[in-house]
Amino acid sequence: MRILSAFFLPLLVIGCPAQDPAPTPDPPKAEARPAQPSLDVPAMSFEGIWATKDDQGEGFDMVIFPNGQAVTTWSKGIEGARGERGFWRRENNRLVAVYHDGWTDVLEPTPEGFLHKGFSPETEIGGPPNNSAPAEKISSPAANYTGIWRLNREPDGSYQYVALFSGGRALSTVNGGTEGKWEATEKGARCVWPKDGWVDLIEHGPQGWQKRSWVGSETETPADVSPVLRVGEEKFTITP
Repeated sequence: MRILSAFFLPLLVIGCPAQDPAPTPDPPKAEARPAQPSLDVPAMSFEGIWATKDDQGEGFDMVIFPNGQAVTTWSKGIEGARGERGFWRRENNRLVAVYHDGWTDVLEPTPEGFLHKGFSPETEIGGPPNNSAPAEKISSPAANYTGIWRLNREPDGSYQYVALFSGGRALSTVNGGTEGKWEATEKGARCVWPKDGWVDLIEHGPQGWQKRSWVGSETETPADVSPVLRVGEEKFTITP
C-alpha cells in the first residue's frame, strides 16, 4: 500500500490544476464634481448700454463703445447734459472706465448679475466704492440713441448738448438747461421739450446723424435741420 500511495500521489498533483487567483476588484471611481459656474465674460459683451444708479439713487447710463471710449449720461454739476467721457479697458472679467472728471466706474459680474461700482477721484480703486448698484445691459430700441448728443456749433464756437437716458428722460443745455422726455420711433429719437413746446427728432440723414426741430405738429419743412454727433462714436479728446 505504501507503493500505491506513492504512485498515485503525483497523479493527484498533476490532475488538479492550480486555481487562478481571485481577480482584484477595480478601485471605485471618484464621482465627478459638478462644474462651477464661470463668471468670466467674453471680451465683446461689455460694449453697449448699461443702466445703473448713482449714490442718490438717480438713474444714468454708461455707453461703452467698441473703440475704447466710454460716455455716461450722468448729468449733475455745472456741465449739465454734457455727461462724462473717458476710456475703458478690460481687466480680467471686469470693465474699468476712467472719465475726464476723475471718477472711475467698474462693471463686474456677480452670481446675481452685473454690479456697478463708482469711485471718486479721492477713493482708491479696490477699496470700498463711493456707491454701488446693479447694472443692466439695455437691448431695447432705446439703446440705439441713448447717450450724449452734441448739437451744431453755435456762433461763438461752442456747442449745446442733449442727454438721452434709456428710461426716457431727456436733458438739454439749451436755454441754460431744459428737461423733457423722449422715445425711440421708426424715424429716430423723438424728444419733446414741454418748457418751450419744441420737438426734436434725431435721425439718420443723407450726411449722417441730423436733428430736425419744430414747434407743435411735425411738418415737412421743420424750423431747423442741422447735423448732430453722438459723442463717443468718433474719436474725441476729453473736451470735444
